[in-house]
This record gives sequence, C-alpha cells and structure tokens, in this order.
Amino acid sequence: MVQTNAATQPILRLTDLRFGIRDRQLLNGVNLALAAGESAAITGPSGSGKSTLLSLILGLIPADKGQVWVAGRDMSALRGKRLARHRARHLSMVFQFGELLPELTPTENVALAGLLAGESRQAAHERAAELLHEMGVTGTTATTGELSGGERQRTALARALMNKPSLILADEPTGSLDDTNRSLVADRLFSLPQRRGCALLVVTHDGGLAARADRQFSLIDGALRIAEVTT
Repeated sequence: MVQTNAATQPILRLTDLRFGIRDRQLLNGVNLALAAGESAAITGPSGSGKSTLLSLILGLIPADKGQVWVAGRDMSALRGKRLARHRARHLSMVFQFGELLPELTPTENVALAGLLAGESRQAAHERAAELLHEMGVTGTTATTGELSGGERQRTALARALMNKPSLILADEPTGSLDDTNRSLVADRLFSLPQRRGCALLVVTHDGGLAARADRQFSLIDGALRIAEVTT
C-alpha cells in the first residue's frame, strides 16, 4: 500500500478498492493515501478506470469492495444530505472542459459555488474576484464563453478553490489546451497543495503533466503501480 508520513492524517485514503462492470474488473485492489500539501497523478489508457476512480472518491457510485475515506469520513457510510454536505465542504473537481456556464461572467461562475454553500452575494463575489486575480484571469466582465480556453480553465481552478476544499480532483485538466496554456494551467494547478494546504489527485493521459506531481502512478490491471519516471 502507498503510505504517507505516519505523523500526517491522510486527506484521502483508498483501501483495497474494487469495482467491476458486468464481467470486467476495472479496479482490483486500489490503495492510496494522500496528505494535505501532496499531489499525485495517475496515468493509464482510456477505459482503464481512471474516471471511474474519481467517481468512487466523489461518492457518485458505490464500490463493490473496499473503502474511500475523505477528510476523515468513510464516503460509503454517508447518504443523501450528509454525503452532499461533506462533498461540498471537502471536495472540488476540475474537468477537462471546465464545465462552466458560458452565459455567466467568470466572477459569476466562481461566486456561484459560494452562493450554493450559503455565502452572501457580496462575500462570494469578493472572494471570486480575488481567486480570479490569483489565477491570472483578467477578462472578468466578458461572459465565460468569450474567454480563451486557458482563461476558462483557470476560471475553473478558481471555482474549485471557492469553498476551500481539502481535496481537489482533476480529470484531464489540460487535455484541451495548447502548449502555452497547458503550461500556465499546470503551473497553477500543481502549486495549490502547498499554497492552499489541500491534497491534489490528477488523472491524465499526459505524461508531462503527470511528471509535475509529487508522486506518479499507472493504473494497470486495476491496481496502482508506481510509474517509471523518464528523463
């Protein structure tokens, strides 16, 4: 099993995680522990189970066997509103295409996460503006649909930070970007664990992106293996 510092309580702990669909075993004993301030990247071919693993961590689907602990709680033991509250408080997700509302401004998109969590409109918009500035998004009066791909993805990073998550999950976060924007987004993404005191788990096909993580794994035959690092 992958270990973290024994003195540090993991933000994420996966124990003997197993999941199959019909006669296909996607995950076959996945183990991982990830502490605050740490990042990890998982690579693997399409269909290997990377996105399924994120869905299990989010509590969107139940595991066949094993446990998913996030911020000290067993996700499988939570139901309904308790699960939704824990997910909203401790987890954020960054998608390949941002998944933003194109008719809203960047500020409105980011603030929405705070509003849904019960923040006042003024507080949510002020914090959203601060996060967008931190992410280098300057076109905050245009609609999000008018922004470049890199600006949209950095807006998505700002939104992910809005509720001060314990764990950020990212699914191919730079997969739709050109080289310049890929580098800008990756720089900001992998700086978050140390700067924000959260944990970061990235799944990707991009070996260059994965190499930025503190630890790299390959999902092979349903289990995590330490990835070979090439230079």
